[in-house]
Amino acid sequence: MKPRQIPWKWTLFGLAALVIVGFVLVPRQFADSSRLAQRITDVLSDWTGGEVKLTGPLRVRYFPDVAIKGGFELTNAARLPLVKSITAENAKVSLDVAALLMGRLRIDAIRLYGPEIVLKDAPSLVLGPDHTLQARVTNLLSGAPVGVVRVSDGVLRMPTAGGTETVDKVDVRLEASSGNGSVSSSGTFVLRDEKVGFVLKCGAPAQTADSLQVPISLSVTSKPVTAKITGMALLANSLEVDGNVQVEAPDARRFLRWAGVPLPAGQSLQRLTLSGIGHWNGTTFTLDDGAFSLDGNKAVGVLAVTPGERPRLEGTLAFDRLALDPYFGGGAADEPQAAQGGVADQAILKFFDADLRVSAANITAPGLRLGRGGFTITAKGGVVASEVGELELCGGSAAGRIGADLRESVAKTSVTASLSDVSVETCLAPLAPEVSVNGTGALKAELTAEGRNFEELVQSLSGVFKLDTRNGAVPVDFARLLNAAPPLEGDGWSRNGASVYDQLQAECRLDSGHISCDMFNMQTRRGLISGSGGVDLKQQTLDWHLFVATDAQPLKASQLSVDTPPRISISGPLSRPAIRRADRPTLGEGSVQTNPAATQVSPR
Repeated sequence: MKPRQIPWKWTLFGLAALVIVGFVLVPRQFADSSRLAQRITDVLSDWTGGEVKLTGPLRVRYFPDVAIKGGFELTNAARLPLVKSITAENAKVSLDVAALLMGRLRIDAIRLYGPEIVLKDAPSLVLGPDHTLQARVTNLLSGAPVGVVRVSDGVLRMPTAGGTETVDKVDVRLEASSGNGSVSSSGTFVLRDEKVGFVLKCGAPAQTADSLQVPISLSVTSKPVTAKITGMALLANSLEVDGNVQVEAPDARRFLRWAGVPLPAGQSLQRLTLSGIGHWNGTTFTLDDGAFSLDGNKAVGVLAVTPGERPRLEGTLAFDRLALDPYFGGGAADEPQAAQGGVADQAILKFFDADLRVSAANITAPGLRLGRGGFTITAKGGVVASEVGELELCGGSAAGRIGADLRESVAKTSVTASLSDVSVETCLAPLAPEVSVNGTGALKAELTAEGRNFEELVQSLSGVFKLDTRNGAVPVDFARLLNAAPPLEGDGWSRNGASVYDQLQAECRLDSGHISCDMFNMQTRRGLISGSGGVDLKQQTLDWHLFVATDAQPLKASQLSVDTPPRISISGPLSRPAIRRADRPTLGEGSVQTNPAATQVSPR
């Protein structure tokens, strides 16, 4: 034998002897499986503050590691405030052999196969001065007798307002073997048919005068949402978390439906991103100095979200540009109208409570010329209100209030609006492009509507409004009509012979798609044209009767008589009405009832 081979042989001999001693001494340490199980349950009970049982039949293995197999039960764990019970028919507890040889028991790993984990209905986080959440976590993390906990194919049952929700296929690995209180955990589970992965790292806890601080890093990945938070967990009488937060949901509507908000299908609420300094106080998540993006609209501000059966949103958001286009209309483009439901079912705020303050440097909406604006949105129990404090509209400004009751299938809405210095032509163009009325004016309106869909809401609009405009023109050649003997017909709206006015006033009523104006006064530079009329919005027709007054006093319809000359009628299709002198001769064709020269006043 060569001299250099002797140390290796002695080493192998020593290892073999150690193994033999281990096989002899370890079994004698515990005599049988019941004694070993008792030692293990005592250690785990002391650590969790609950009652731990290893249920039979138990099997002890001494090679290649020391382990005991059987069933596992955990109940009444005071240091696990969320957990009601853990049961598994198939469990394995592996022990540290070196610790056993020295007469101590340390658990290398606990493996639970197919366990059922039941959470508490309403866990109490405060049981007294010696049992605060801070004390529980301190005792749980410091000196943990377990290195690794492994859960395979588990089931988690969570209490909800409507019963119990199940999380399936729970595969989790938790490691606390560092000895300094730090914990790392990772795994996957299936919640509502979506697979979710997570990685959680908790650093060594630090004790302060009034709390326990634990550095944390949590990332969550799934198809509906990905999120990451890095910061500090503060534990005193409750759990609070502060840190940098990043969240991204490719389809926010899908995410919200997955989270339990019963939103219908739709084209809005697409890509959602948010980032900022987040804070969780146990009931509400708040994002300070946040950056938000939804449907391509980007904002900064503060947002607070309180989860629940009806989530609550509170905050102040400032947008550079706010496009309202995604929020007008119904459901998805490929979904039949009948399947989309009514407007009350489609309204997003029916499913939230909210108190939001929104401002934007530029607001856009289909068919409207908007600009800078600010408004509030409040919602509670399906009743929604929006106060418009400032809004640039058609070159002027608008203010008012919009209310909606969405609690029933038939939505009820109300609008109170006040417009000033708006461009009549700009506002009217999307609604009636054929009628080229211009001027600058003010509008006050009080309207209500109800219906199951947007078409019914528009058709049922009713209420009153007053119009007062100045320095404009209407597409009717009054000079040509008034300076000729009747009958004289105009060829539709006059594009080249519009009549200029100094002031135009009207008091009108809107009822089921029909506008009727009992008072219409248009002050021209040489006289006053008064009358009444109406517009059928559904049929796109109009019927107006106008009179030329001999003085500048406004006339109402009740003050006008059939023999007030001259008279002008405008009737027929809105796009091309018949415009003519309506005062008819009484004694023969071509004569008039009174001397036209005595009563005619040219409006131009």
